[in-house]
Amino acid sequence: MKYFLKYSFLFICIFCFLTAGNTQQKNKKNAKITASKKVGTSKKKKTVKSSKGKKKAKKSNSKKNNRVVRKKNTATLNIETADLSKLIITNNIATPKLDTIPEKEVSIISAFKPQLKNIAKLNFTKATNKIDTSTTVLNYQVPTQNLSFQYRPISLIPRSYKEKETSFPVNTTNLKLGFGNYNNQFFEATYNAVDNDKQSHAFEASFETSNGIQYLQQFNHKNFAYIGSLQLNENYTIQTEAFFQNTQRYRFGLVPDNSSLSLTDYAQPFTLFGTSIKWVNENSKNSLMNKLFNPTIKFENFKGLASTNNLWVEMFNPMSFTLKGTGKLNLDFSYNYNKYTHSNHANQSNSIFVIQPSIELNKWNATIKVGVNPSFTTKEFALFPVVQFSKKLNDTNYLLVANWQTILTNNNYASLSMVNPWIAAPTSLKITTQEKKELNLFVNASKNLQYNFGLSLNDYRNIPFFNRINNVAKSPFFGLQFQPIFEYRAITLEFVTAMRYQLSDQFIVKANAKYIQFNSIKENTHAWGILPLNFNGELSWYPSKKWSINGAMQYWSGASFENETNNAYDLNKAVVLNASFNYQLTTHLKAWAKGENLLDKKYQRWAEYPSLGVQLIAGIVYSFHK
Repeated sequence: MKYFLKYSFLFICIFCFLTAGNTQQKNKKNAKITASKKVGTSKKKKTVKSSKGKKKAKKSNSKKNNRVVRKKNTATLNIETADLSKLIITNNIATPKLDTIPEKEVSIISAFKPQLKNIAKLNFTKATNKIDTSTTVLNYQVPTQNLSFQYRPISLIPRSYKEKETSFPVNTTNLKLGFGNYNNQFFEATYNAVDNDKQSHAFEASFETSNGIQYLQQFNHKNFAYIGSLQLNENYTIQTEAFFQNTQRYRFGLVPDNSSLSLTDYAQPFTLFGTSIKWVNENSKNSLMNKLFNPTIKFENFKGLASTNNLWVEMFNPMSFTLKGTGKLNLDFSYNYNKYTHSNHANQSNSIFVIQPSIELNKWNATIKVGVNPSFTTKEFALFPVVQFSKKLNDTNYLLVANWQTILTNNNYASLSMVNPWIAAPTSLKITTQEKKELNLFVNASKNLQYNFGLSLNDYRNIPFFNRINNVAKSPFFGLQFQPIFEYRAITLEFVTAMRYQLSDQFIVKANAKYIQFNSIKENTHAWGILPLNFNGELSWYPSKKWSINGAMQYWSGASFENETNNAYDLNKAVVLNASFNYQLTTHLKAWAKGENLLDKKYQRWAEYPSLGVQLIAGIVYSFHK
């Protein structure tokens, strides 16, 4: 009973106090008082719930602070935070009564830091600024109509750098001279011009000679080339190319220094000339003529040993038609003709005509290409499948490519001599068929690093090997030669990889490697002359506008050959380092130097043909331009 009386008396006192407070508010019973519920203690700024971003709130339409704007049945009273605390302390006003109707609340989550406009910071004069060193979440009730947004995008970061392009002023003539050890001499002249009609012409002529260190190791090389672009009108351009190459070298493999034969008995001369014409259609209209006519025509003629002559002609015309939706129809076709004339053997000719119809679809964030390759060769007809699938893995920078195709190569004397310069004149030339099933993965690791690797299973028909010609009489011996051997069938497993790293537009590193494993060879015992492992690396560095430095490294494992007793053996592994630099002395004058085989290793790519030691050459380039 004692506690009941105490609690009852306390309840009556509270009731009387509240009744007195309500009496003071009778003249304002239609007014609504709004005030901030929560105020952040670390920063006196209006901030919407967000961790990042920048948003701005507008000032309310009231022109003066603490003014009561009266409307029908509604009124709003804005009270400064500092004045509100004074009124409560002096007991001139009771704690404001909040409206029972909830205000609209907008929660914004964005990737941009929020910040109020300076004009919206009115009435926060007594607040002290605090340096924002951490994320602070503040809650305010801001009318929706007073919100405005401003987008401030971040700076774009390139996914990859563009490789620095070697450029030179137009309408210039450059003369390049160089001298090095082994009596190495080099001369080159280039000229390029662009007229007012956008017709461009570029000429190049070069000559290089070297004596070498062994008897008959000398060589000389001549080259002439022209590249032109003729602009017919706004839509059509003709690109042309013409070249002439002549190489004179001598077979010095296994030849003693005291040989009494003349140089012509050991001569290994090659002459190659040709031209190509390409019709470029730059019209963006999707007309039938633009799709049917985009040809490229090439012509080459090669002269080698034993009065041999090889004529090679190719025509390629790509066509594609856009389908409804996401896809296109490809109807490419190509024709290749090869005629080979040998003084001691019957003449022969090979031809390949291939039509490549295929459908390419873009579905499920992937590209699917399906088609067939009807191929007409000199002696037979074959139908090969074409299947290609590529897909970028979700939320990654990985591109997966699977491919199944068949490649036909019309071998000619010129292409074989570029692989092995010491070959004898082929007795016959065949068409190589490569059925390739491969899987590749391309990775864009960052804006600096990209790399890829792939694995393929290959079925070759008539793949060319190169083996020594042995059992030659010693008296009329004219130097060691190699003979092209076309293996009837070979199955290989090949692994390829490549990498490109670019620190900036001034430093670039490239590398690639290839490993080939012969799982089956039908006729030969070894893959003569084929490198099992080959690795190449390149480095380009541009320290300043005047300097450019380049480096190269090559490693390979030795190929297999037969010795004089017809026993197989492998050559030693080899590592070759090369380097070069250019330095701009004046506007017209540039210095250059190049070093090859810097490790001074007399390696052998082909049996019994050792390379030179360190080769150094340096010179100047003079440019005639304004």
